[in-house]
Amino acid sequence: MIRTSFVAALALCTLAADLSAQRGRRPQGRPAGNLPGDPTPGPAPVTLDRSKVQHWLAVTGGDVYLGTGHLLRRATVLVGDGKIYGVGHNLDIPEGAQKLDATGKVVSAGFVAVRCGGLGAPNSAQGKVADSVNPYDPMMKAGLAAGITSFLLTLEQGTASPEGKTALIKLAYGDAKGMVAREDQVLSMRVPLNPQQMQTFRDQVKKVEDHKKALVEAAAKKDGKEAPKPPPGTEKLLRVMQGEAKLWIWIQAGRTDSSDVEEIREALEISKLVGRGAVLVDPLSAWVIADEVAAHDCQVILNPRRVVEPDPARPEKTGSNLAQAAILAEVGVPVAVTCPSGGFGGGPAIGTGGIMGQDLNTPHVDAAYAVRGGLDNMEALRTLCADAAMIAGVADRVGSIEIGKDADLLILDGDPLHYKSFVQVAVVNGKVVYEKDREPFYNHIKR
Repeated sequence: MIRTSFVAALALCTLAADLSAQRGRRPQGRPAGNLPGDPTPGPAPVTLDRSKVQHWLAVTGGDVYLGTGHLLRRATVLVGDGKIYGVGHNLDIPEGAQKLDATGKVVSAGFVAVRCGGLGAPNSAQGKVADSVNPYDPMMKAGLAAGITSFLLTLEQGTASPEGKTALIKLAYGDAKGMVAREDQVLSMRVPLNPQQMQTFRDQVKKVEDHKKALVEAAAKKDGKEAPKPPPGTEKLLRVMQGEAKLWIWIQAGRTDSSDVEEIREALEISKLVGRGAVLVDPLSAWVIADEVAAHDCQVILNPRRVVEPDPARPEKTGSNLAQAAILAEVGVPVAVTCPSGGFGGGPAIGTGGIMGQDLNTPHVDAAYAVRGGLDNMEALRTLCADAAMIAGVADRVGSIEIGKDADLLILDGDPLHYKSFVQVAVVNGKVVYEKDREPFYNHIKR
């Protein structure tokens, strides 16, 4: 991961300025790890048969950050044919297994970037994403060096109803078949809606509810007739309401420059209508109504570095808040972090065109800002791992080191969120795809 002194100095100066304005609005972070009611996914529903494994990989001796808020000291991660078969101590390592010695180092779940582009992915929504990837894009190596092992590609977005085209891209350098893990697991829409759009959406929800009832009745009859088809134009909304796709709701500019509470509440109303917790994308004021967000079982994508000055007349209810991630985590809202929108032309997604051209190289900085705002260190790692995967609709595949999940791992020479830490080795789908000493980015830098 690139760690220039200029970026570090810029971050420290900005953080100091932000903290002076935010003191008194920062809660104590909740304890790290899985608590009662936490939405952290369990092991993926995969049957593991050791007798059929062709290739074993064992990462041994490292301090293993599971990505869920837990840490195992000097543990082993056992991988078979790209899947995690075990994590812990005294594991039975099969004879002939490839071994990576992580003694004295840190092993972490690979980072999941919830908003990213490029890195071997197409920039067009034509056809299947899997048919247009470039497994030899050199920028994939730069992403791996930063700890990114997968990201959500968004090619199309919805407006007044769930639409869009997305895919989870794995940075499986040299392996086209291993690059696309899932397509169209996320649909999106935007708020605010005008009154006519909201009424149309309500009507669509009613049609889907009626259709679901008709499906239940048809199944109960068992008369051999074909199941009724959904009303035209509601197919994607049906996927959301059946839990087959995540719904992201993009929060547009607020009715005032320093608050978007009304827009967030509109998104929460939509979430209630569809009966599923939605993902609020880039809200400014979620910290003001954190309890309401939690009550609707919603998740949030934040830009911790986003700065909006509060209304002087209402400083405790408006403006950005460095403590937003900590406030939301305190009430149990899962959070993923990403880089700021706009700025120096980088747009809303990680890439080489971000702030100072460094957003691709420093995904950990956004999590570090959340820590500076009061979020616990382990919780902050979840914003790039387990919670990011859940928000991207792929928690059964990536985001944590758990049995049955894809073996997307990082070996680092220090804490995953420390600005001096470098990724030494990156593993995607159980294969070594990046080694610091063999790539030109940072092999000249030694610790």
